[in-house]
Amino acid sequence: MDPDFNDGAIDRRASMIPDSDALLKRAWSSNPVTPMASATAGAVGVYTAVQPSDYRCPSLDRKVASVATFWRLAHPEYRSDYKHSYINGSLEHPFALPGVCCDVCGATWGGSRILAQECPPKFPQHKNLRDRWPISRTDHAKLQRELMTALGTKGVPFVDLRPGDDFQPCFLDVPSRPRADFLWSGLGSFVVTDRVRDLLLRMAVNDIPVCPVTLRKIGKRKAKLPPPMPSTGEPEDIINEVPLLDDPSTVGSYSEVVVLHESGFPPGGTPISVCSGCRRPEIGRNREFRMTAEMWNGQSIFFMATTLYVIVTDGLKQAIESLRPTNIIFKPV
Repeated sequence: MDPDFNDGAIDRRASMIPDSDALLKRAWSSNPVTPMASATAGAVGVYTAVQPSDYRCPSLDRKVASVATFWRLAHPEYRSDYKHSYINGSLEHPFALPGVCCDVCGATWGGSRILAQECPPKFPQHKNLRDRWPISRTDHAKLQRELMTALGTKGVPFVDLRPGDDFQPCFLDVPSRPRADFLWSGLGSFVVTDRVRDLLLRMAVNDIPVCPVTLRKIGKRKAKLPPPMPSTGEPEDIINEVPLLDDPSTVGSYSEVVVLHESGFPPGGTPISVCSGCRRPEIGRNREFRMTAEMWNGQSIFFMATTLYVIVTDGLKQAIESLRPTNIIFKPV
């Protein structure tokens, strides 16, 4: 057995760890609970194991926020970009909204948000969802309305859908044989083994849908071996020059964790302005990359607003640590 990888069942200590969020349990009995519509409940084509209603207690949120500690999920420091690519590979979402050329603010842009919804039928053949080349704001709004109709949802263009949004499905290419619990294979999400997925769904089911990952190209060599140098010199090209498994399914299954929520704005990060056309915010130069209790909206896992930092509460951090997971570190924020 690989000493750096615990591939057994979920550690029973996960249910016996010190509960740094014990205030939650004590306060539920004395605070009224207000139901809120779940962000994933009833959505069409959304991958998730369970979709319960999301219950929030505003007065409890304020109490917990005053004592909460937050951590950023991150990958370890690798010796090189080649090692990063060799261990984590690349996660591809073939279908995504294109960028936008806004006639109001003059910006051409696209974001990095990952959606849990599958690309609607017929749209995988849509040119704009495959090449992602920026289109006009008017054409973009029209495309968004067509997609929302196909998804069976009602929404506002550039709010409920945004330029650059990635749809499911997703495909994973890794130059080495993956064994780690966490894989950092792209922006806006992360990939986990079944045991981590199950823990996250148990601890934070209202905060994350999980989506199946199709293993497409998987290398034969162990990730601990030195990464080869591709002839192009580009780390992402290692996958094209290594021997691959004939049957990637022998590796086991992985899932993509899609983070739904975000915090309030960090200090100095409140937008100076928001474009009335494409809704692109203009962020000032004095933004600080740190989390405060006032920014917390009550979720166990979320993005720090204006960033792709994935933040977790201390209670969820302890639960994850009880698994002794590989290829992850926690950074204080």
